[in-house]
Amino acid sequence: MTTKIVTDTEDQNISSASKKMDENNIGSVIVVDNERDKRAIGIITERDVVRILGKLEPWLLSTPLSALMSKPLVTIRSSASLRDATQTMYLKNIRRLPVISDKEKTGEIVGIVTDKDIFRMLMKNQNLVQSSLSDNMMSQNIQTIQERFAEYWFGDTLIHRK
Repeated sequence: MTTKIVTDTEDQNISSASKKMDENNIGSVIVVDNERDKRAIGIITERDVVRILGKLEPWLLSTPLSALMSKPLVTIRSSASLRDATQTMYLKNIRRLPVISDKEKTGEIVGIVTDKDIFRMLMKNQNLVQSSLSDNMMSQNIQTIQERFAEYWFGDTLIHRK
């Protein structure tokens, strides 16, 4: 997981979140309830930005993130396994999974796991493929996994060549 978490408060707008994504070269911003408590309540992703801007409605640019973010926020505990994270991401059809502390009731965000994090780990250790994914998931969904991997691997290569 990545432990450098970029957040924005729920009262900010899409321009603020987009600027943070650009400045930090990331694909999502975790939305927190306020700057002091930083309780994660949602997420704004690149796809959300494209969807919002694609509507060409000027008022959306000043709409608070709380009205635009994906919610409820799907999270995973820091003690969860790579298999748990992979299955959650697959079943919820998400590419970013915020990681919260195991401490009871705090729900403090301590990191984020992305599909790229998982693919990097799998590239470093091919044996993790077998241990990270259930047999049923492997047999039914290998094509989807391969397509996402190819998109990640070759997408980065094409971007860097430009």
